[in-house]
Amino acid sequence: MNVNKFQIKQGGVTNKQINIPIQLQWDYLGMDLSIDEYEVKMIEEVIGKGRDFEVSRFAHAPATGTTDNTEVNYEFYFYSGGSLNDQSNWRLDYQSEGFTPQEIYYYRNNFANSFFKLDFYDTPDEKKQTNYVTIILPTQQGLTMEAQMQRTLVNIKKPKFVLDYIGDKDGFFIYWLKKRNFLNIDTFYMSAKFYDAKVGQFKTMMTGRGSNPIDLTNGPQYNIVGNKYAFDNTQYFYYTVKLNYRTLTYEVLNTYGQRLGTNIPIKWYEYVNPTQ
Repeated sequence: MNVNKFQIKQGGVTNKQINIPIQLQWDYLGMDLSIDEYEVKMIEEVIGKGRDFEVSRFAHAPATGTTDNTEVNYEFYFYSGGSLNDQSNWRLDYQSEGFTPQEIYYYRNNFANSFFKLDFYDTPDEKKQTNYVTIILPTQQGLTMEAQMQRTLVNIKKPKFVLDYIGDKDGFFIYWLKKRNFLNIDTFYMSAKFYDAKVGQFKTMMTGRGSNPIDLTNGPQYNIVGNKYAFDNTQYFYYTVKLNYRTLTYEVLNTYGQRLGTNIPIKWYEYVNPTQ
């Protein structure tokens, strides 16, 4: 059975041409490309445009331009009770916070689960600030001191930290955005709290700010004349931290603009609130 409607017969010398109409539709041309563009558009509408959140590591800047000493020193003083006018009632000792030598020496849970929390804000104004960076310093870090434990002299941890590139380095670096096109911030305001796992509460720490520009190493509440609870929070609860994007380093300054951290430790003192 012959079902072909076209017959081509060979013969003669004349070239023969047959036009066969074939319908072409271009409706779906480039459809894959349109789907890809639509997918990108919908993703942007749902989650926004992609941003580069790669971070850089900022180290503590050398103390001076002529030394390689980059260590950063933190000291935390706890209130042991007594008069708020007596400086000696703030001590560089976990025992003043209520921990026993046994709890510290054997790293009992209530001591091992305690830590210092350093928060970095964009402003010292508590009504407007945003916390962008947090550093945790566990009690297992830090230097040691001698203490009596059941008539035996032992070495226990004390709340003094010497951090650097080597050795005790957790908390030495600040990790922050590599590019400044998303958040252009190079100055932070650092506060400190101590989480006491023994009581399950945070204790606020005050900066080691003196009562005048000359007295820069002594701590806070015993220097306040009159009402010990009436003061400017922005002056007594924050140190200034400046980032240098060119050298990838940072510096810590007090409210008078003096450099702290190496030659002068960054001192924190437990804040005594009116209910204590």
